[in-house]
Amino acid sequence: MGKRWDWAGDLSFIEWLAELIGVRVGIAPSEEDLQQIIKRNDHLLPDNAKQKVALELLGRSALEAFGLEGAMHALKRPVILGIQDKVGDYSLAVQAMAFVAGQIFGQPHGEDFAGLGREAAYVVFPPLNIGEKRAAEIIAEAATLYGEFERNAVAVALDEIAFRDARNVILLGEQRTWNDVLDLSDLFLSESVAASYGKFFDQRFVNYLAVNFEEIGTVNWRKFEALIAEYFHRNGFEVQLGAGRNDNGVDIRAWETGVNSETSPPTLIIQCKREKRKIGKVVIKALAADVHWEGAQQGLLAATVDWSPGAREVVKTRKYPVAEVNRSTLQRWLVEMRDSEKGLWLPR
Repeated sequence: MGKRWDWAGDLSFIEWLAELIGVRVGIAPSEEDLQQIIKRNDHLLPDNAKQKVALELLGRSALEAFGLEGAMHALKRPVILGIQDKVGDYSLAVQAMAFVAGQIFGQPHGEDFAGLGREAAYVVFPPLNIGEKRAAEIIAEAATLYGEFERNAVAVALDEIAFRDARNVILLGEQRTWNDVLDLSDLFLSESVAASYGKFFDQRFVNYLAVNFEEIGTVNWRKFEALIAEYFHRNGFEVQLGAGRNDNGVDIRAWETGVNSETSPPTLIIQCKREKRKIGKVVIKALAADVHWEGAQQGLLAATVDWSPGAREVVKTRKYPVAEVNRSTLQRWLVEMRDSEKGLWLPR
């Protein structure tokens, strides 16, 4: 038996993986980041795994690790069964995929595929990179020839193909590109609140943290404030992110929709804390004072840890209009905000 190949030490493999993450996820990880992912997932590989197997399994596991949801699912769940999950009928799924195959590869191929029956579930399609314009033409053709029912199934098939193409480890033809590529280190080191895909906090960092939530406590303090601001912005509030330094203790002010921020006190005042120890009552008292001073309706303490029993007791006994946003709440928010499939978050 030959010696197991050291993929983490293979610089050409590392370079390929860095390119894959840059194109598919829009993030530039460090060499050390990539090596850690490889070592963490090396157990997925059989002994003496060939390069093709390593590309598939380690590439997809890396895509998942850096925030691209569904990369492993797309490998394990054949496209026909993925379509069936959504249209609820295996035969209809085959018909829809046969129509798409006929449009892409030629009608005889589509007819051959339709005749496979149950065996069609195991056909592996190459990356198709159909593109939005061509997809729209195929959907319109299905509607013209077969009506709305078939049109909807074909649309599902094309969505399922696009889902897989966006997670394929093979980079062929023209790729949709991001406006920029984020250095992963910026999430932990940079105080910048600029975001190409988001207002305060970039969606690619949202996707990353949703997968790697254990790192929330090491995010740069300013980036953490931006994350909280982004959450409330997406939930319809008008948000004012403070200066960061010398902000008099008020990190974020937020106004409900319809409230004039120029003339009305904020609906919410939000204090953000990355801490290792539980939040004490001194911090809560200071926030309650700020709420009173600014005439806000409520204060929120968003922290990477829980409150201490004393902090909760002082809120209860003094009836402070202050609420706790703790670690578990932050994790739920990130899951809510995660989105790598549609609209703004797709590369352009």
